[in-house]
Amino acid sequence: MAKKKIILFIVEGINDKTCLEGVLEEILDSGEVLFKLTDGDVLTSFKYSASMTPKNIVGQIVKEFKDKNHLTPGNFLEVVHIVDMDGAYLEDTYIHEDASAVDPLYKDDGIYTNDVDGIKRRNEMKRHRLDGILEIKKVLGNSVPYSVYFFSSNMDHVLHCNANLSEKDKDDKADKFDLKYSENPDAFLDFIVDNSFAIRGDYKKSWDFIKADKNSVRRYSNFAIYLEKSGKVNTD
Repeated sequence: MAKKKIILFIVEGINDKTCLEGVLEEILDSGEVLFKLTDGDVLTSFKYSASMTPKNIVGQIVKEFKDKNHLTPGNFLEVVHIVDMDGAYLEDTYIHEDASAVDPLYKDDGIYTNDVDGIKRRNEMKRHRLDGILEIKKVLGNSVPYSVYFFSSNMDHVLHCNANLSEKDKDDKADKFDLKYSENPDAFLDFIVDNSFAIRGDYKKSWDFIKADKNSVRRYSNFAIYLEKSGKVNTD
């Protein structure tokens, strides 16, 4: 029997993979689910020079994975990129000074930080790169479909209802999430379409929505649209 083609998920870190890998392996029978960890946010990373276009950045990530695993473009079914929003599209007036905030704090009314100018610069870079990757339709020589889905403010916010977890809590909650859903994919499908956060229907409109007002810092995800497209959840 021929080996299934790969569905490659690009995620920031190990906890994202822990949360999603087991359950997506159960849900997505159309392809072999594999993950590429970028070890941080490629949308704000200085690893990539300012001269690199967003398409170049994504292309490099996918090509490195392909080459490392001795694959060809023909081995891929699609590439799915999952990103945190981190309040990237907030107006600057919603970035608040808080001298006690060691790390940025994400709340429904904005970001609280001890480095307001730094967050403004970060958001500008993130918006530029994210707008660019949203224009990408295919990668690997325009042969493999590519799409992007958001978790806002971040994956912890959507999956665990807390955008400001400590590293230990991130690890613990990721393990518990995997334990809860990896052998109960139907429960995950019910969860991911929860009306309290799920943006469904039109892909482009979901991105227009998350960029508006303070939505990029609030608890929303359009990942249900990917599962709708894959035929795993109803479109109603």
